Amino acid sequence: MNRYLSLMFLYNRAGYKKVLIAAAAIPLSFAALFLIRTKNPGESGYYMMLEHAFGGVWAALLFVIIILAGLMSLVNSFNGKKAMKAAHSTTGYTIRRLRMSPISSYITMFIYYLIIILIFWGVAIASLYIIGRTGLAMAGAFDIDTKLALGLLRTQIGKTLIPIANPSLIAFNAVCVLALAGECARSCYLSWHNGRPSFVIVVIFAVMFLVWTGMLNEIYILMAIIIILGYAAVASGDVIAREKHPKGDPFKANQYAGVMDLDGFEFDDSVYAPQVNNPVVTHAAAAYDPAAEDSALHRYGRAGGKKEQSKFNLGRIRRRFLPLGINLERANTLLGGCIFAGIAEHLLFCFRYITQLEEIKNSLKGISIAAEAKMPYFWELQEHTYYGYVFAMVVVFFLQAYWNWEYYNKKTKSVYVMKRLPDRKEYYRTIWTAPAIEALLIAVIMVLHTLTDLIIYVLGTPRIALHADYLSHILPF
Repeated sequence: MNRYLSLMFLYNRAGYKKVLIAAAAIPLSFAALFLIRTKNPGESGYYMMLEHAFGGVWAALLFVIIILAGLMSLVNSFNGKKAMKAAHSTTGYTIRRLRMSPISSYITMFIYYLIIILIFWGVAIASLYIIGRTGLAMAGAFDIDTKLALGLLRTQIGKTLIPIANPSLIAFNAVCVLALAGECARSCYLSWHNGRPSFVIVVIFAVMFLVWTGMLNEIYILMAIIIILGYAAVASGDVIAREKHPKGDPFKANQYAGVMDLDGFEFDDSVYAPQVNNPVVTHAAAAYDPAAEDSALHRYGRAGGKKEQSKFNLGRIRRRFLPLGINLERANTLLGGCIFAGIAEHLLFCFRYITQLEEIKNSLKGISIAAEAKMPYFWELQEHTYYGYVFAMVVVFFLQAYWNWEYYNKKTKSVYVMKRLPDRKEYYRTIWTAPAIEALLIAVIMVLHTLTDLIIYVLGTPRIALHADYLSHILPF
């Protein structure tokens, strides 16, 4: 049998029961919702029956919850027994025996999850069709097909599952389905088929629920497409890059939280270092492997003379205040993701500005302009564009600080040694300083982004379309 098909059947054998349960839960939940809201279809009448049964947020909420639970339980079904986690479960062992490259395994998993999501999608559409047709027939409706189509397309769940004549929603659904399949596959890949659920899956489903229930307008949908598509591209690129350059933990303390090479089961030996938290205290450990220690010290910004360390280098300063030996790849991914989220959410200004500028250009007649076609004040266009940056600063500060604390207290168990160092502040400094630097960096990027928006606003807007007092409304106070 083809090895790719073997992998597909292996996955299906590990989680087919959960797939069947999730697929069966979709029509059952829709039927229960239909009966609860219509009670007796034969006596309720067919007029607005489907709108009353599946209208609002309940049908969309049920569909999102079922798919989310189904995917996360399916991903988690590859854990194997708890006693086998140290050996990365029998599923991972079997896949390594298939002699497949990591990227081939990732692509196969991606196709598998894509098929599962499309099956859930098709089951939902078929369930709505059968339940709606049965209910209309019981109510004695005539011309059932027309009433069924019009009724479903007037509900939120119908418009989202069958987005006819809505290009932005079609693009959003396609991007979300691909991103979900890729994130599920990446979740298995990163934990070497232990099936660790990914928090990003929950975030994508939350955005899907907001869009499907009509809580976000067209501009926010386009912004969500850009964010999700950008993340999916970066995540896929990270998986491809890890095949050529496997990334690991210098102290092997994060071996079950990081990434392993499927073929060699080894870390990058070039970054190994003795398990120390302060090279000054246990400098004699360098005698075991001086090159490895120097490599680790350079990697974490703690090598070089006073002249080199006196130079201002924000990246080196940030690494200097991270715990020596912590997973830098994960810290860099968190920082980059938060910066990207802030920038992407702030692009809301660009969408608003371009929309207003098009209206102004259409209303220009020579050197005159309609009174109502003025460009809104700068701060009005900037409204609600800072939520992404604020969210990014909060997440990067507290999450990175928690990872630093977890590294000392749970992974390396070196908290006692850190508190006995001559410099007793080193422990707290390496927990809180780097997250504060990262949050400050995001704040600086936010200020620079706002200044760029101001330059675009002033130079790109025709002078006749600006209010006379536009400079006084740049700030919100």
